[in-house]
This record gives sequence, C-alpha cells and structure tokens, in this order.
Amino acid sequence: MLTFNDVNRDFKTIIDGVSDANRPVPSTLEALKVSSVMPLIGIIFSATGFWAVSAQMNHQSMTLNLLLEGFLSGDAIPVYMSLVVAFLQMIMLLPYIILYHSIPIGIRKNTALIASLKKAVTKGAFIYVVLLLTSCLISFNNAMFLFSTPIIMFVAVLITSLIVNLQITKYGVGALIEKLKIILN
Repeated sequence: MLTFNDVNRDFKTIIDGVSDANRPVPSTLEALKVSSVMPLIGIIFSATGFWAVSAQMNHQSMTLNLLLEGFLSGDAIPVYMSLVVAFLQMIMLLPYIILYHSIPIGIRKNTALIASLKKAVTKGAFIYVVLLLTSCLISFNNAMFLFSTPIIMFVAVLITSLIVNLQITKYGVGALIEKLKIILN
C-alpha cells in the first residue's frame, strides 16, 4: 500500500530524472505505436465479428474477399464506427504515453507510484479485451451486437479518462504533471 510519503519520494525521483538534460528525447513514433495497440485490438475484434457475421448471413466461408467486399460496399458500419473511436482512443492515449516515455527507464521500473499506475492500467486493459472478445462472440448469435464493440470502445474512452483523473486526484499527480510539463517545455 502506497503512503503519501512514498508518493512524494517518487515525485521527487521522477522530477529529478526528467530534469536531467542528458536523458534521451522520447520517440513520437514509438509513442504512436504503443498508443495504437489497444485501439487496434478493438478494430480487430470489430472487423472479425463483422466478417464472421457476414459469412454466416451470406452462407459463405470467411474469405478475405468477403471482408473487403463488405468493407468497401458500405455495409461495415460497426467497423467504421470502431475506426473512428480507435482514432479517438489513440489521440487520448498519446500524451500519457509520451509523458511516460519521458521518464527514464530506471525510474519507471523502480518507483512504487508508477508500478501502482501500471497495475491499474493492466487490469483495465485485461477487462477491455475480455469485454471486446465477449461482444465479438455474442455478435455471432445476434448481428445487432456488432454495434456493441464500438460502443464498448467508446465507453472505455470515458471510463479510462475517469480512472486516470481519479488516480491523478488520489495520488496528487496533477501537481507532478504540471511540473513535468514546465520541465519538458
């Protein structure tokens, strides 16, 4: 269990690490790759569900041609919705990933505060993937559930924002983020 003494010690360690002018500049491309992982999982589940339901409804096998035909014909509305939500997810995650990558690796691995936040993120990611998998499997029985994947993705954006803000408030990380913004600019 973290104490505010631990949090304050970690704040100082993080600020000292980010203040080091010799640390490498985080790669925007690497941050884009990391921030696109969860959205891509949503797109994959959405497209797979659409593909399977299309094959089932058309009494065909799941061929790549069937997927492309459905996508290009305008019938893949749930997949289009997932693409839009995935883009929003990626944009929302990108600043947090860049901020995380701005902290030296040694500090990221050795601070209890970051370990606690990583644990919360891992739990959230697991729940997100399980919900997407469930919605994909349910859509095989009822095509209307194809829309549940982009809805889950959208709700995940809201819940992630809420959880991050709660964690920031809980640990008082807002002050740390403001100091890091000043140092990084």
